[in-house]
Amino acid sequence: MPNVMQQLFVMNIDSFLKEYAAYRAFNKSDCVINMRIPKPILDKIKELAEQQHVPYQSLISSVLYSLANIEDPKKN
Repeated sequence: MPNVMQQLFVMNIDSFLKEYAAYRAFNKSDCVINMRIPKPILDKIKELAEQQHVPYQSLISSVLYSLANIEDPKKN
């Protein structure tokens, strides 16, 4: 069974964004986070977001949302 990171790589950005957009239609973000990541990673995220014509923060949020909603196979 693939682990969570493998599942994230298999999913495409478009599905992340669609899933997150559906969530955002009914839920408002009410928390702010501050994090440090290596510049090359942020640059790559910005590049991917630009290709999808979305803000990079929305792309990050959509990936985090999808990650939080992947069911843990150990719980089943």
